[in-house]
Amino acid sequence: MSETKITSRQIISLTAGVTTGGSVLVIGALIASVAKQDAWIGSLLTILFGIPVIWIYLFLGRRFPRMNLVGMSRELLGKWFGTIVAGSFLFLLLQMSYHIPWYMGDFMTSRIIPETPHYVIKALYIAAMSIAILYGLEALARASEIFIMIASVLFVFVMVMVAPNAKIENLQPVLENGLIPVLKSSAILSCFLSFMTISMLMIYPAHLDDSKEGGKSFLKGYFLGGGITCISILMSVLALGWAITANSRFPVFRLANLINVGIVFSRIEIIVFVIWVLTQFILSTVFFYGFIIGFSQLLKLKDHKRIVLPLALILLTMSEVVFPDVAYQEHWIVYTWVPYIFTHGFVLPVFLLVVYWVKKRVLKMDIGDNQGQK
Repeated sequence: MSETKITSRQIISLTAGVTTGGSVLVIGALIASVAKQDAWIGSLLTILFGIPVIWIYLFLGRRFPRMNLVGMSRELLGKWFGTIVAGSFLFLLLQMSYHIPWYMGDFMTSRIIPETPHYVIKALYIAAMSIAILYGLEALARASEIFIMIASVLFVFVMVMVAPNAKIENLQPVLENGLIPVLKSSAILSCFLSFMTISMLMIYPAHLDDSKEGGKSFLKGYFLGGGITCISILMSVLALGWAITANSRFPVFRLANLINVGIVFSRIEIIVFVIWVLTQFILSTVFFYGFIIGFSQLLKLKDHKRIVLPLALILLTMSEVVFPDVAYQEHWIVYTWVPYIFTHGFVLPVFLLVVYWVKKRVLKMDIGDNQGQK
C-alpha cells in the first residue's frame, strides 16, 4: 500500500495513546456511577474482555498484511457493499476528529483558561493535528513515543503523590450490588478503551514490515493504556470515594487537587491536564489520519495531503456546533456513542472475520495473506 513504515515500538505508543486518550480523564465518573465502589473491578474485566477483540483485529491484520480496514472491507465484502461499510467506518473517524477538539475546548475553558473563547482553543488544536498529518505518519509515530513516555512518567508521579489519600474502606463492601453492575460498567468502558483501537487498523499492519511483531506491540500498547485507565479509576475510588467520583465531570483532575505538599508540590492538577492533552492528541490525530487516508483511498487520490487543510476547516466548523451544551454531550455519550462504537468496533470486525472464514474455508476462495490494497 505505502512505503511509509513505522517501528513496532511506535505501534505500542500509538495504541497506548488511542486506548488512554478516550478514557483516562472523564470515563471514571460514568463507570463509578454504574458500578459504584466496584468500578475498579469493572475496569480490570474490561482489559480481559478486550483481549478477544484485539485478537480479531490482529487476525484480520495478519491475513491482509498490506491493507488497512478500508481495503479489508472492500476485499471481503465486494466493491460496492465494502465501500458502503468502509464509508460508515470513515464517518465514525471523521466524527471523532471534530468531537475531541470540542472536549478539549470545553475542558480548558471550564478548568484552565475560562476567559479564552472556545473557538480559539479548537482552532489551535486542529491546526496542531493538521500539521502533524502534513509532516507524515513517521513524524506522528516518533512524537507519540515521546508523548507516551512523558505521560507515563507524569502519571506515575501523580499516582504516587495521591497514594497517601487512599482509603481501602472506599472499596468496601466488594460486590455489594452483585456482578451485574460490574459487567455493565465493563461493557461501557470497552466502548472507550477496547473498541477505540479499531482505528489502529488504518495503520496496522499496512505500515509495518513485520506484522507478527507488530501484533505483539499492538497488544502491549493496549495493556499499557488499559493499565493506566484501570489505575486512574482505582485511585479515584480509593481517594475520593465512588460518590464523589461519580459526581465529578473530571474525577482524575479532581483527584490531583488532593495533592498539596507544602509550597513545593501544589496545583499538581495541571500535570493531569498535560497527560490528557498528550494522549488526546495521539487519539484525535490517529482518527483524523485514518479518515484522510481512507477517504483518499476511496476517491483514488494520489496525494492525501492535499485534502488536509480543507478537512481541517470542516473539523473547526463542526466542532463549534456538534454539542449545544454539556447535558446534550453526556446524553449522547450514553445513548448514542455506546451502540455506535460497539457496531464499528465489535460487530464490524466479527462480521469481516465470519465472511473471511466462509470464503476461505467453505467456498475455498483464494483471499487474504498476499492481497494488495484496493
